This record gives sequence, C-alpha cells and structure tokens, in this order.
Amino acid sequence: MTKFLEHIKSKYKIVVVDTEFQSDAASGSYCTKALCAVYKDLTTGQILKIWDYEQDNLAQHHFDYETTIFVCWYGVAEAGYFLKQLMGRPPYIFDCWAEYAKLYKNRRGLSLLAASKAYAYPNAISEEEKTRFRDMCIEQNTWTDSEKEEILEYCKGDVLMNEYCFYKILNDLENICGNNYDLLLEQALARGQVMACYAKVQRTGIPIDQEKVELFNDNWSNVKHAVIQRFNKELNLWDVDSKFSNDKFYTLIKKLDLLGEWPRTPKGKLKINEDTLRIYYKTYPEIHTLRRITNLLNSAKLAEYNISEDGRYRPNGGFRPFATHTGRCAPSSKWIFGTAKWGRNFMKPSYGNALVYLDYKSQEAFVGAKLSGDENMAAAYASGDIYMHTAKLAGMAPEDATKQSHPDIRKIWKVIVLASNYGQGARGMARGLAKYGKTYSEVAGLLMRYKEVYEKYFKWTEDRTNHAQVHGFISTSLGWDRHFAEHIPINPRSLMNWSIQSEAGEILRNALIRLLNARIKVCATVHDAFLIEVPLPELHEQIDIAKQCMVDAGTYILGSGIKVDTNIYYDNFKQEEEDQKIFDLIFEEINNFKKNFKNIKCGQVESENVVRCLSV
Repeated sequence: MTKFLEHIKSKYKIVVVDTEFQSDAASGSYCTKALCAVYKDLTTGQILKIWDYEQDNLAQHHFDYETTIFVCWYGVAEAGYFLKQLMGRPPYIFDCWAEYAKLYKNRRGLSLLAASKAYAYPNAISEEEKTRFRDMCIEQNTWTDSEKEEILEYCKGDVLMNEYCFYKILNDLENICGNNYDLLLEQALARGQVMACYAKVQRTGIPIDQEKVELFNDNWSNVKHAVIQRFNKELNLWDVDSKFSNDKFYTLIKKLDLLGEWPRTPKGKLKINEDTLRIYYKTYPEIHTLRRITNLLNSAKLAEYNISEDGRYRPNGGFRPFATHTGRCAPSSKWIFGTAKWGRNFMKPSYGNALVYLDYKSQEAFVGAKLSGDENMAAAYASGDIYMHTAKLAGMAPEDATKQSHPDIRKIWKVIVLASNYGQGARGMARGLAKYGKTYSEVAGLLMRYKEVYEKYFKWTEDRTNHAQVHGFISTSLGWDRHFAEHIPINPRSLMNWSIQSEAGEILRNALIRLLNARIKVCATVHDAFLIEVPLPELHEQIDIAKQCMVDAGTYILGSGIKVDTNIYYDNFKQEEEDQKIFDLIFEEINNFKKNFKNIKCGQVESENVVRCLSV
C-alpha cells in the first residue's frame, strides 16, 4: 500500500464503481436507460452488484456521499448514471482516466484496457469480449437471468481492473508528482468533479429550433442552386449550372497575387480543400467568404445536428473534457460550435426561457499578464481594448485613439498580438498585413517593438519553455501536467502558448463547478465561454450570479480583474452580420421555394377543376 493510498483511506471511504447503461441515439453522450452498477468497498472488500433496469431503484444511495470517494474510469459515465437514477452528483470522484491522462497523454493509450495492459494486469479481458458485452448492453432491451448475471460479472471485472490501475496510478503520482498528498488529492478531486459536472451539462443539452432544422433538411437540396447563384454575384466562381469553375478560381488567386505560393494538387491544379482555405481565410476576405460558402455547400443536410430523444442537442460523443494536452475539451468538430457559425442560429431557448452566452473577455491576455507579471499587458487588458492599447504603447497610435478613429492601426496590431502568441514569425504576419501596405521588414520591426513592449511576458514565456525542455514536463497551478517522452526533441513552438491555454482551461473548469453548484442551467461550454438557459422571471438575477461565479473562478486561479461579456437571446441565436446573412439568405430561398411550390400546386388544382367542368 502506497503512502498516498494510506492518506486517502485516513480521510474517506474508497469505493470503486463501474456502470452499464444505454445512451441517447443521437449523440451517445448521456445515460437514458440505466442497466446495472457494481461497487467495491476497498475498506471492507465487499462487492455490491445491483441490476437497476426496470427496477424501482431510484434515489437509492448505497454509500454516504459526504464520506465516500468514488473511483471511476472516465467519471462522466458513472456520474451520468447517478443523475439518471436520481442519486445526485457525487461531490468526491477520483477519476483514474483523468489522472492517467495527466501523466501519460500522447504517450500511452488511455482506455482502461490499455492502461491495464501497460500496468501488466494479469486478468485483462480481451477486446473481442469487451465488444461482445458492450453490444449486449447497448443493442438489447431484454435479457435473460443468465445474461444479466453475465453483464454484472463483466461490470465487476472492470471494477477489479480499475482497482488494480488505481493503485498503480497512485504510485505513479507519488513518484512523479511528489508527496504532498493533500495537494495531489485536492487536485485529483477537482478534476473528478469537473467530469461529474460535464455529465450534468450533457444531460441538460442545448435547446434547438427543431422546426427550422427539419425545414433546412427537407428543402436544402431544392434551394442549393439558388443559394449558390446569390453568393456567386459576389465571388463569380460558379457557372450558370452552379458548377465550381477552376478557371475562375485561378483568376481570383492571380488577382490576389497568391499564385506563387498557393498549394497545388499533384496534377498542378490549385487546391480548394478546407486545410488550404484555412491558411488564407483570415487574411483575404474573398477566401474567407469562399470558405464559408464551401462549408455550406458541402452540407447535404444538417446530419451533425441530430436531436436527442428529449428534443435537445448534444455534441456527438460528449464534450470530452481533458481531451487535449492543454486539458481543454475537444468535442467532435461537427458539433454546433465547431461547424460554420451561421448554423448556431438553430439554437433557440425553450418556452419561457432565454439563452445567455457568457464569455471571458480577452481571457488569454488576462492569463498572460497574471502569470508573467507583465504590468504593460495587465494595463492593456484593463483598458478594455488590448489591440489599441498595444498600438499606443508601441507609439503607433495617439493616446486618444479609438477603434473607430484608427481602425486599420487596431487591425494591424490585432494580427500581431494574436499571431505572435502562437509563435508565428514576421514572414507569416507579413502575408496577413500586406493589404495594409506593410512589407516584411516593416512587420519584422513591428514584431520587435511588440516584444519590447511586453518584454517581461516574452521573457517569462522563454523561461517556461526552457524549464519544460530541461525537466521534461510543464504544469498548471492546479496540477494539470504535460509530460514529455524521454530522448525525443520538444518543439518549443508547441509550448509557447501552452501555459496560457491550459491555465485558461483551469479557470473555465473551476467556473463550471461554481455555476452548477449555484444551480445555473449550463447547456454547453465553448472554449472560454458558457451557454446557459435561464427562466425569464429570474433572468437578470441568474446572469448576475453566473457572472460572479466566472469572476470568482478567475480570482481563485490567478487573482482579480477578469472581465465577462454577456449576450442574451430571447429567440434564435444571432451571429455576426456575415454569418447571419448566410442563415437569413438560406431561409429566404426556402420560403421562396415553398411559396412557388404552393402556387404551382394551386395552379394545377385550378386547371384540373376547369377541365372537369368542361367535361361535364
């Protein structure tokens, strides 16, 4: 027994738990039918096997939540099961998956089976057997008594496997992360609670305008041609039959003076795939528009907006907390906040509610200023416009300059601030600033001036990168780590923004816990923002509470001063003008089609009546 395990046992009862359930058909992200649960009390050795499907087992707590730590592997599943069974969200979860990912992400497989093999568990189940039991649980709705016992034994097998890995993970945490057991446990329980919170968020889901989704799916093929031709007036890249013209695209790229650098296919044609458009879309408005339209035209229907049985939408496979090496969520790229922005207009609050989008304003600048102690960056954040304030500090704008009075200056420094944070050099920035008449040498000078203005921040970034390269790991204030494999060179650019992104992730996760503890209905997290649904009579009161939760999280992690922006939607979600224009145009064409189709039908009926009368 490790000292870490002894420490935990001195404070809590430890219970390893595994559950089996069926999920919603659309996203597969939350429990809709609870099948069974198996618990093992590590103090007494007692194993409790419970078959819950179609039993009167709701709201039955088999262990005291206030004194028990539940050990899970990917606790979103177990917490979701508890919520389905009306057992509430357990306050203490040790998520072995999250702690294993903290230690070995990108170096080992993160499934329970992969971890058990890495730790040489002697009785690991085969992949084939695991698949057989999963299919039995998911695809059947009735089970014989012998099948129920088989499933319970399979579930018990996962409990024993997880118990074995739990001991090994505790040993690794002690050996790799030190012997401050109180701190290690506090950090692990915080991550476990985040997993439980995401179970609650997935269960809540996002309210969707199902009528408009169905209207789009039913009519998109009928109006696609008309939509292409409407956009073609701006770009002139499609012929009269709505076929994309490579010759016209060549003319556009030549006009933009990009022929020499635009990627080509093996046969020499200009590429038009998403990866290529992504390189240029932020710099060239024409490519930006083309990318929007290409994404739209590639959508045969909104298949990614499949609605769950309860009429709400979730990202396929869930939010996947801690999925990236910075600890950020990584839901499917096809989810509503991952696809083209115009599609977000399908979100609509349920009756009697409003949707509220709360996002941390320029969160990365706040985090960078706090972590590095850079006073200039802190002042830029406090100003409310870091891009214009940076221009002033660099001597490129007068003290009374505003976004309205000096728009181009602000845009230039926005490019420099955002690009440099990700390690982009002057050559890459020069491409984006060419339209403002900036040469490569001028941009190199601006970048040098930028690094002088925020000298303290860049020195801190360099020190952090060097420390990671020397010691082989980098950490956040709450103990989310990135460990590097030995004898493999580390790309310094991959580390430049790691601390900012990962610490910002800590703030968001802490805010999520606070929001759910305050009983705010969180529908989704989006990078540095929350989407919540609020009853209209409590709208402003709940917004104030939610904003305070987010501010308190920033203060708890890094100190005071973080800002939160709020947007309220009483009806369908709204986007920036360009994205809103796409959505409105599509439905304008759908309405035109339906109107014309109705007129045609009426005309046919009228003609048939005339013929009938004449024949009489």
